[in-house]
Amino acid sequence: MHSLSTPHLVVCISLLVSVAGNFFSAWRLRQEVSPGPIDDRHYTYKGDDYPVTLPLRLEDVALTYEEPANGEYGVSSSKAWSEWQSLDRFPHTGGFVRLGPEGRGFGISMFHQLHCLNIIRSAVLKGVPVHHTTHCFHLLRQAILCASDTTLDPLNMKDKPGTDGMGITHVCKDWTQVYDYVTTNQAAWQSAAYNLTE
Repeated sequence: MHSLSTPHLVVCISLLVSVAGNFFSAWRLRQEVSPGPIDDRHYTYKGDDYPVTLPLRLEDVALTYEEPANGEYGVSSSKAWSEWQSLDRFPHTGGFVRLGPEGRGFGISMFHQLHCLNIIRSAVLKGVPVHHTTHCFHLLRQAILCASDTTLDPLNMKDKPGTDGMGITHVCKDWTQVYDYVTTNQAAWQSAAYNLTE
């Protein structure tokens, strides 16, 4: 039987330790990026000591852009008002949450953006700018730049060259998790007044 020399034994042990370390690191990374709530107990939620995003890891989901089949979310249909209002309305407040031990109030940018889209829709219907339309244009412009969706839209060269973006699948964050989080958060804080300050 052939025995391993000391240098070979050291190499084999080093290799095993390295492989084990890589498996452990991969397992820890998987634990850190799995979807769900993020432990935010190390924040005081006073002053600037709060996370920059909702303490929630979102799963990636696929969304294929398409025109609504039944005219949902139209500009001026009979259902439009209630459909657009439903996007940022919850049983207790708009898309706001309370975070931290004292329940500091925060808005969530996704709901602010949906609210602004509805404000712009109202301005189009009325033919004149409504309250804070300019603010909403700036907010949505910057939100689009911030998201920097780099999904490729193939050009349609048949009629007028361009793309309508329909039928293209995008990788998105699961917005339903955000709705669920807000609903649960608001139910937990339902009876308390919002702490809108630090």
